[in-house]
Amino acid sequence: MRSLFVLALSCFLVACAQQSHVQLYPGSAQQQEQVLTVVVPYELEVQSINGENVPAANALFGTQDKTLHLQPGQYRITAFYKNVFDVDGGLSHEVVRGRSAVYAIDGKSGETWQLEFERPANLAEARLLKDEFASWAVNTSTGERVEGERGQRNSSLLSSLMGAGAVDEASTVAPLNTAAPVAAAQPAPLASAVAAETLPHNDATLTTLKQLWHLMSPESRAAFLDWAQ
Repeated sequence: MRSLFVLALSCFLVACAQQSHVQLYPGSAQQQEQVLTVVVPYELEVQSINGENVPAANALFGTQDKTLHLQPGQYRITAFYKNVFDVDGGLSHEVVRGRSAVYAIDGKSGETWQLEFERPANLAEARLLKDEFASWAVNTSTGERVEGERGQRNSSLLSSLMGAGAVDEASTVAPLNTAAPVAAAQPAPLASAVAAETLPHNDATLTTLKQLWHLMSPESRAAFLDWAQ
């Protein structure tokens, strides 16, 4: 019985390793020299790509890096550090989720970009990533390095909002320079859809809005007030 379990587990791990490549463009698979490849370390969880929630980007687990295949173009990938550490010699464990970072990539056909960050050496250093998260994207062929932008704290409030459908889910992602005109061509349906979804008037809603206000940057607050007026 034990040998059957080990065999099944081995087959499962092999299958996971074979699924480390994820196609995020429509149509049939293309040659590697025709697509943009983005390597995501296993310690990073992709929160969104170009503002869209892409479940396929996080469909894997373990210590296998994820390789995303995209159409060439511009992308903003929001990701955060997530790892499990043993505590008290393995008697318990702690899951550390760091502050998010935004990786800006402008990739051409055949290029490979790697998402990078300052890797913590231990649990104490990993906890510091909740406040500061140094990140960058690297073109593995040319050595070009693009510093990542500071994202939001990965609080439970933001996580629940993201999980509740705060961003659209997608199985494929278009580059920013091609997706933007499509979104701008349909302002009316988007506005009506937002207006149709209202939150209940209660203490929980008010508390949520207050917490979001405190998390916003001064620039975001000013932009929101301009919109509200």
